[in-house]
Amino acid sequence: MAFEARTKSLFHWRWPAIGWRFRLAAGLLACATAAHATGVGGQQPAAGDPITIRLQGSTTFNTRIIEPFRSRIEQMAGVRLVVIPSKSIWGLVSLIEQRADVAMISSSLASELESLHRVVGPQAGADLTEISIARSRVAFAVHPSNPLRKLAADKMRGILLGDIRNWKEVGGPDLPIRVVATQDGGGTVAAVRAALLDDRPITAPAAIRLESAKHVVQVVSQEPGAIAIAQLTLTQEQRLPEVELPEPVEQLLCLVVRGEPTAEITAFVNAARTIAAEVGL
Repeated sequence: MAFEARTKSLFHWRWPAIGWRFRLAAGLLACATAAHATGVGGQQPAAGDPITIRLQGSTTFNTRIIEPFRSRIEQMAGVRLVVIPSKSIWGLVSLIEQRADVAMISSSLASELESLHRVVGPQAGADLTEISIARSRVAFAVHPSNPLRKLAADKMRGILLGDIRNWKEVGGPDLPIRVVATQDGGGTVAAVRAALLDDRPITAPAAIRLESAKHVVQVVSQEPGAIAIAQLTLTQEQRLPEVELPEPVEQLLCLVVRGEPTAEITAFVNAARTIAAEVGL
C-alpha cells in the first residue's frame, strides 16, 4: 500500500480514455510550438535568419541525438530547431496535423501504426516517410536489491505476458514481479513488443503503465520487485542495474516527414546522421 501511495501520482490514462486529455495536451503543444517558431508577438523570422524546423516526438531520440548535439546540428544544417520532446505517437500525430515539420520516433514507423490508427484513424500514415538515423539499446532495469543480471529471451517473454509472476521462478528472490513501462505509443515498448512478443501487448498482471519515461525508472528505484522496459540513458542516470538478454533489443531512432523532405530537412537529416555515426550510434 505504501508503494501504491507513493506512485499514485505517476499513473496516467490508458488509450481508451485518451480523448480530451490527448487533445488538451496536443493544444498546449501547438501553442508552445507556435510561440517558439514565430517569436514574441507572432512575428515571423527576419529575412536571412535560419529556417525553423519544428520537431516533436520521442524523448529517446531527443536525449540521444538532439539534446547533446543540438548546436552542432543547427550549425551544420544551417537551420534552427524548435524541439518538443513527448512521445513517438504524439510526434506522429503532430506531424499529421501539421503542428510539426518532423516527427522523432524511437522505433520503426510500421510498429507505431497500430497506435497511430487508434488515435487518428485507419488511413493515417499513408503519406509518411521514415528516415533511419541511428539505433539505441533498450534497457531492462531492475531494483538494485535484485541480484538477477541475465535472462533467456523466453523467460523475459514469459514475464511480459504474465506466465512468470515471481522472481524465484527464474532464479531470483521470492518477490512478485511488477512490470513497469510507458503506455503503448512509445518507442521502447514498441521495440520490445516487436522483438519479443510478436507484436502482442504486455499482459503481465498488475503491470504499471506510465506516461513518462522518467517516471518508469523512478518507480523501479522504489519497488524491489519491479522490472522496467526503460530508456538506456535514463537507466544509466539512475544507476539502475540491468537484466541482459542473449540478444539485445534495439530501438530504431528515426525521423518521419510527410512526403519528400525539403532541402532544409534533408540538411538536418544529414547532420544528424553524421553526428550519430561519429559517436557510434
